[in-house]
Amino acid sequence: MKPWRLFLAVAAPAAFAAFQLPPDDFGQRLAQQLRRFYALTSPEKVYLQLDRDAYAAGETIWCKGYVTGAAPLLADSLSQVLYVDVVGPDQKLLLHHALAVQDGGAPGSLLLPPNLPEGLYTLRAYTSWMRNTPDYIFSRVVPVVGAAGAAAKASERKPMATAGAVQFFPEGGELVAGLPSTVAFKATDASGRGIGVQGTVQDEQGAVVAQLRSQHLGMGRFELQPAPGRRYTARLRFAGGQEATYPLPAAQPAGFTLQVQERADAFQVLVRRKAGPGEAAERVALAAHVQNTLAYAGQAEVSEGRPLELAVPKKNLPAGILHVTLFDGQQVARCERLSFHDPGPGARLRVQPDKAAYGPHEKVTLQVSAQDAAGRPLAGNFALAVTDAAAPALAHGSDIRTALLLTADLQGPVEQPGYYFADRSAATGRALDDLLLTQGWRRFVWKAVLANQWPETSYPRELGPSLSGRVVDKRLAPVPGATVSLTRLRPVQVHEVQTDGQGRFSFTGFSGQDSAAVRMVAQPAKGVRHPQLLLDDNVLAVSATSGALWPWAADSAGQGFASMQKQVAAYQGRSVLLGEVQVQRAPQAPLTDTRRIYNRPDVTILTKDIPGIATYQNVLQILQGRVSGLSVTGSQDNLRITMRGRSSTEQTRLGPALQAASNAAGGRMRPAPVTEPSNEGTNLPLLLLDGVPVSSSLLATVPLVDFEAVEVLRPGSAAIFGERGGAGAISFLTKHGNPNYVPGAEPAPTVRPPLYAPPRLQRVREFYSPATGAAAPADGRSSATLYWNAGVRTGANGTATVTFVSADKAGRFRIVTEGLTQQGEPVRTTSQFQVGTPK
Repeated sequence: MKPWRLFLAVAAPAAFAAFQLPPDDFGQRLAQQLRRFYALTSPEKVYLQLDRDAYAAGETIWCKGYVTGAAPLLADSLSQVLYVDVVGPDQKLLLHHALAVQDGGAPGSLLLPPNLPEGLYTLRAYTSWMRNTPDYIFSRVVPVVGAAGAAAKASERKPMATAGAVQFFPEGGELVAGLPSTVAFKATDASGRGIGVQGTVQDEQGAVVAQLRSQHLGMGRFELQPAPGRRYTARLRFAGGQEATYPLPAAQPAGFTLQVQERADAFQVLVRRKAGPGEAAERVALAAHVQNTLAYAGQAEVSEGRPLELAVPKKNLPAGILHVTLFDGQQVARCERLSFHDPGPGARLRVQPDKAAYGPHEKVTLQVSAQDAAGRPLAGNFALAVTDAAAPALAHGSDIRTALLLTADLQGPVEQPGYYFADRSAATGRALDDLLLTQGWRRFVWKAVLANQWPETSYPRELGPSLSGRVVDKRLAPVPGATVSLTRLRPVQVHEVQTDGQGRFSFTGFSGQDSAAVRMVAQPAKGVRHPQLLLDDNVLAVSATSGALWPWAADSAGQGFASMQKQVAAYQGRSVLLGEVQVQRAPQAPLTDTRRIYNRPDVTILTKDIPGIATYQNVLQILQGRVSGLSVTGSQDNLRITMRGRSSTEQTRLGPALQAASNAAGGRMRPAPVTEPSNEGTNLPLLLLDGVPVSSSLLATVPLVDFEAVEVLRPGSAAIFGERGGAGAISFLTKHGNPNYVPGAEPAPTVRPPLYAPPRLQRVREFYSPATGAAAPADGRSSATLYWNAGVRTGANGTATVTFVSADKAGRFRIVTEGLTQQGEPVRTTSQFQVGTPK
């Protein structure tokens, strides 16, 4: 029967409201929930551009990260800190850096240790916000050749097995008896790399019902209309000669099939249904979207023998993955299908040298221009690398287009992603469609979205360097509403925040270059006398799955890692510009006690000099009667300390017992003032525990055996604390906080507010480039990377000029430029120039 055709208008890219549906229509609910998902989760995408594809140990990886929204790919109101990790072949973290993000770009550098073992290393780039969805962080594999002689080990590597596995993926999700379907497949070897395969599909009677042959990287498709009650088997031969048989998924007796085919101006969607006994026509819904742009939402009836054909117009659709979902009459997602929408020629990036060839150490001028499809100038943010054209390079590797438009929306690694953007041929388009048939999109599941079940966001979006974490009780349960205090020691600043319902807190406002340590402490909360502070580790946990990326680090010609070793090793003996060297002094005596940010206290009380201190209930009672003008009142659970201010001309004395203790201590205990109180009134002093502001209730919970001394600062001496020191300050010092404390004879203290290093951002290093001018001796630049510039920007006129000095040796050099236009279009271009006379 002729299919029933239905055409619906595409929604405007930036607004769901442009697609009007009846108030009770399920399609409207789909649109509303999709909009809510992207408003609440606002997914981010990251791409990390490198100066080249392979390195030797001891070299620097020059990089630039791009942080964008999921759609459109714009860099406004996004995370301002990007984390970059280097993970070794043994899945251990080697390097971790935090880069500052400005206008969506984050330049940085990664210095590889000179003794680094050879192997395939994984680079990961992500924001704090992306840690909520770790399956979508950016990662790429970089081959690194180690010390001399490492390349010789390549011959000792065992060859990989060629036979692996074959998976079958019916288009839409299921095979249904009696309904024609497209079945995609993917064959991989034991390492996970795509491998060629061909064969036949037979039923249990041995009749051949389909032929199959892979087209690209072990992927392909065939047509099949399963008969009721029949089972099917694929008999296959791999490229290496091995043979194997695999059962196909069983066909369901009833259900739906979903097929999508690309046309010139629309995606044609065909829905078929096989009804169960006694079932009538069913009203179904279909939704299609590219990220947060709703392309289609509507409902219609479909019955057996009357296929439903829909058209999803391409007009106004952004570039990216089109996600089509079919819902049955119970509003349950039954079929899904991914396609890729390429709007055609868009922004163009061009880099033109002022000359085709240069002499050694000659000035090179590059003209960078960005234009839209109509030739109008575009502003943009780009990075440019100039490398030896003979240096090792991976064929069809990741680039900014593949990362932001394709792989950022797919779970798991994609082999040779650059192949799908190499050209716009029919073969490339077919291979990309095969990829999407076999590698599903799972950024969200409709069932959860329709039920208002949103992903947890344990990690905040960082608008700057931050310190965050959780406050928990002894059972590690979250403590909501707890107060967390942070003290910056130089200059003194005290900040407090309260934990949220999950016990989380965050301190922001760091410059990223702070060097002074900070102290943090969690105050007692209702029902929790000793809360614990667990600081977030901004390093994403290393997963064993990251090792699955390494097989396609080798070049597409199949030469493998051994060939990459030989290419990189060819550069190993040449000059490598050394990175920044830090010279440190030999270890000295312990630093000044960081618990004290003041010079001299007005009164010092040493706990070891107090007779009968074991009979005291808490440290606060030590102060009673020992410091003139200071009083401790209240019950054990509600003690209150007050101090009256003093004039600068007060005289001092000590009682006989304390005077003897002071003399025995070598005069370390200063006398307490005894002059009459001034008329400044009674105020609450600032209480400090090893330099951290605390409450009297927290102090009362610390065992007396932990304390070393109590130091009192009158209002004049406490002026260093600003307004909070206006009524004076009392500093309680623990033994373990003393840098000279040696545990052993006395019980170890139980409370010690630790020092925390403030969050640091990597200082941007400038790539060394010699001055232009006359010929000079060898400049020491890396033989593989001649020039790197992460700050190439085109303005309103769409142009920028870059200059540098050519190499000292003859040869061809490759220019690779990538980046984002101000409109959020990822662009990439390559060009070359010659130094000296070609051989």
